[in-house]
Amino acid sequence: MDASMNIKDFILDVYRESGLWNYYSDNTITKLDICKTNDCRIFIEYFFGASGKGDSMSSLIKDLKDLPDERCQHIVYVFLLGVGIYHKEEKLKIQIDSQIDKYRNRYGCKSDVNFLFVWFLCCLFHDLGYDKERSRDINWGFNLNEIGSSVGVPIFYRGIIKKYHKYIKDRFNKTDHGIYSGITMFKSLCEIRRDKKIQNKIMWEEELIPIYNISSWVVLCHNIWLQEEGNTYETNIYKGYGLDALVHKKGELKILSNRSPLFFFFCLVDTLEPIKVIKDVSLLENIDILFDNSIILITNNLSCACKDNYSDRILGLGNWLTPVCMTNNRIEIFIK
Repeated sequence: MDASMNIKDFILDVYRESGLWNYYSDNTITKLDICKTNDCRIFIEYFFGASGKGDSMSSLIKDLKDLPDERCQHIVYVFLLGVGIYHKEEKLKIQIDSQIDKYRNRYGCKSDVNFLFVWFLCCLFHDLGYDKERSRDINWGFNLNEIGSSVGVPIFYRGIIKKYHKYIKDRFNKTDHGIYSGITMFKSLCEIRRDKKIQNKIMWEEELIPIYNISSWVVLCHNIWLQEEGNTYETNIYKGYGLDALVHKKGELKILSNRSPLFFFFCLVDTLEPIKVIKDVSLLENIDILFDNSIILITNNLSCACKDNYSDRILGLGNWLTPVCMTNNRIEIFIK
């Protein structure tokens, strides 16, 4: 068992150990103060630039500029927290690496496609549609044909995206930021790849398209909510929109790490990342994280109003993702 560490220091330690995450070996990204929201925005911009995508992604960079500061910080913290957990949780690491290797080998991808490459894409794109959702922009041009067939996510997502998009649009008069981000991400990456072959030793081979597709589907589905049968009112609405596949029995876990490891991992980390709920970086010092044989232990020592909100988010994982239990302030998350 490792020693317990507060989650703020855990994230900062990952950032300081740049060899763990700096896929493009760009030193300008390593000299920022990620406790500041504006530096997190710069981090994302620098990473896009280092990847060779920044100059060709004007529309997505605009989406980034429209994001609230705290959402940029959340994006960066999901990225770094995930890198840290990936290196601590051997079981998940093996499952994720096996999934990525399978697709890379299947399509003969020559580029250095590994966890970091795919994780960078998933994290830095996943909330770029947040302002579209917040501003209730429902006329952005939804077109599911602009992304490849579903892959890397549970099979029940196949065939429900159009229905869920209509449900969100009709019921809440908004778009889902994950759906927007996933489709826009895939379309933009494919356009960039077509326009470039090699730039600064960065490969742009056609075999990257399936890798883009896996990452894009993780992003597209990450904010699609499952519904437990006990919630009769909302369940009936789901079924009215043909979303029966998203309805599950109490205790039924539909997203499994041994079948969709990258998607499982993203959902886990996106939930554990606390800044989205807490907003104040200094308060993260009151949350401890510990790893012990496929168990992640979170101790919530917060005393502010957001304490229960954060604990409830994690406990909610037990309803749809993975078993959890709570004793006093400590929550155990079991990786099955």
